Amino acid sequence: MRNLTLQTVSDLGHQLFEWLQQPTSPEGAAVYAIGALGIALGAISVWRYRSPDDVSEVEFSDVLDEDTIHTGHTEGQLLDDIAESHKTTIAPTAIEWETRTARVGEQWTSTLMITDYPDYPNDGYLSDLFQLTDVEFDLTAHIRPKNQLRARSELQEIADDLQVDADLEQSVRSGYLQQRAHQAAATYNAVESGTRVFDQSVFVTVRADTREKLHDAVQRVKSALRDEPASLTPKTAICKQDLALQSAAPIGKNIVGRNSIALGGAVGALLASPHNATILEEGGVEFGIHKDTHSPVVIDPFARDNGYAMFTVGDTGSGKSFGSKQNFIRSIEQSTDRIGIILEPLNNWAGVAEALDAKRITVGGTLGLNPLEIRQTPEHVQRAMGEDASPFNEKLDDAMSFLTNYFALRGISLGDRRTTLELGLQQAYERQGITDEIDTHGNQSPTIRDMMDIFEEMVASPSEFVVRADAEAHKLRADATWLLGQLRLFEDGGRYANLGRQSEFNIRDEKVIYLDLAQQEGSVSSSTALTMQLLISLVYERAKETDKEVVFVIDEARYIMQDAASLAFLETVFRHHRHHDLSIRLVTQTVDEFFQHTESEAILDQCAVKQFHHLDGMDETWAKEFGLNYAQMRFVQDAIPGNEDAGYSEALVGVDGEWRGIRVEAMPKEKQVIDFDPTESSAGSLPGGESTRRAHRRS
Repeated sequence: MRNLTLQTVSDLGHQLFEWLQQPTSPEGAAVYAIGALGIALGAISVWRYRSPDDVSEVEFSDVLDEDTIHTGHTEGQLLDDIAESHKTTIAPTAIEWETRTARVGEQWTSTLMITDYPDYPNDGYLSDLFQLTDVEFDLTAHIRPKNQLRARSELQEIADDLQVDADLEQSVRSGYLQQRAHQAAATYNAVESGTRVFDQSVFVTVRADTREKLHDAVQRVKSALRDEPASLTPKTAICKQDLALQSAAPIGKNIVGRNSIALGGAVGALLASPHNATILEEGGVEFGIHKDTHSPVVIDPFARDNGYAMFTVGDTGSGKSFGSKQNFIRSIEQSTDRIGIILEPLNNWAGVAEALDAKRITVGGTLGLNPLEIRQTPEHVQRAMGEDASPFNEKLDDAMSFLTNYFALRGISLGDRRTTLELGLQQAYERQGITDEIDTHGNQSPTIRDMMDIFEEMVASPSEFVVRADAEAHKLRADATWLLGQLRLFEDGGRYANLGRQSEFNIRDEKVIYLDLAQQEGSVSSSTALTMQLLISLVYERAKETDKEVVFVIDEARYIMQDAASLAFLETVFRHHRHHDLSIRLVTQTVDEFFQHTESEAILDQCAVKQFHHLDGMDETWAKEFGLNYAQMRFVQDAIPGNEDAGYSEALVGVDGEWRGIRVEAMPKEKQVIDFDPTESSAGSLPGGESTRRAHRRS
């Protein structure tokens, strides 16, 4: 071996020598070139080694000022923090895998797989799952189109096998197999007709902060998946939580490998599920846009079984007034057989009333308003009333409530004179022939001046009103004398003269009515609650007569929710408003007044539709009272108030116990009407101008 190596080296040297002697040959030229290159590289290396390093190095920081360096350090730290935040957002620092659960970062998770699907699911069959707003979960669906020819062959084989099994089976199971065979045949026929076929797999990852909360959340999710309309079979990925969690990732692949065949209609039914989380009621009005699905939320308050009333609450500037005005406009314009009535004490709705060409009734003026007015209850309402219902007794309670508030407003206590006052009230109705018989309620109503005539008779002949003992006469004369002095403000020339005669307004022939309390410069006088109670009573009585639906909005409702005497009557109105197609809508700034008295809580229970705008005072106590979960409470606390930049406000609307987060935004022409200020612009500047208003008057 050694001799062979030496011989090889000798031959190579000899060949190299020959190439050097022939510099013009290709081989010789290559050898000379390599040699020249080697000499040049060696010379450069020697020069670099012996040359002095006279180029000085300069630190980059030496040429920058201190502010630039400090800013650079700060920006670098911010970039490092962002990078760390991105890492923790995209992936947890650690995962603990267990049999049925996993701890991912700070949360506990459990991933479910859907193992069985209905052949022909209902549209939006997962809508109940998406309505679980207090459960945190991720739903991932893998949908991949199958080769149509291959899918058709597979389905044909499945249908044939099931039919063979059904024909061979001689037990009770044969009926089930026959049914399955028919279903498989129907699926095959659908595909044969051109229906697309897909591979489908669905994973649901449930999340919670603790293991106990996770268990409860998983049970609720499973229940929503099993029950109608979903009718699915969810299974926990036992010992496969790692694979299932990867499959449920937004950009992950289905590495679990469990697929089911789904037709195009089933895929469409699945994709419709998030959109069915909204509310779409025929004949309703759009309250807003669903915050997540951007679908319209359309609600018809007159379609509720438990009453047509609603309330709206929110802080100042939250958008509640804007939303209430928009809803009012849409409600009355949605139907020609609908009347709109506005009652508010601060003139905040004057622009809307002017824009809608409302009939303005100035309550503080000379228009007659009779607190004792009673109207006959229509026959169809009588049939719907309970046997123990008494409109006459309700009116007596209403009238006494008004009179009691009148005395309380003046700081006067009735004491035992209340009995004499009630006697005069009953006598006033009896002299008009009005009794508990509903047919008599069409008679002309008495007035407070009629009561004063009776008290005058008591002073002159008290013995005519004595029940048993003659000693009553002295007290009756004294009480009647005192009451005449207190009620003189209802006589001609008195402060409340217009409240001492018959009412002089009607709601039959008007589309919109604005009850103006004639407050000065937006201030609220001490008689506001009394006047508002009177107007509510009159609207209620007039609503009995009309066969149209009445939308009655009461802004600044807190003024009538604070007095127990007013609430007793108001509760009666709310209990029976549905019989008269009356939808009362309360607008207020706080929720406290709904829980100060038993009557106010009963009024709250009668409100089938509830709407919360941004409300700082919405805490866990109030949330529990209204049936809100934590997520819904936080939504109310963090709801975006109305502002020009955002172009909308956020609100939480509840109907029949179901809650939806919405965005309240108006169309440009609606906004013109809502923001209209009659002191700055003319009615001709409104959409449609004067021509529309003239046409409305003619109609």
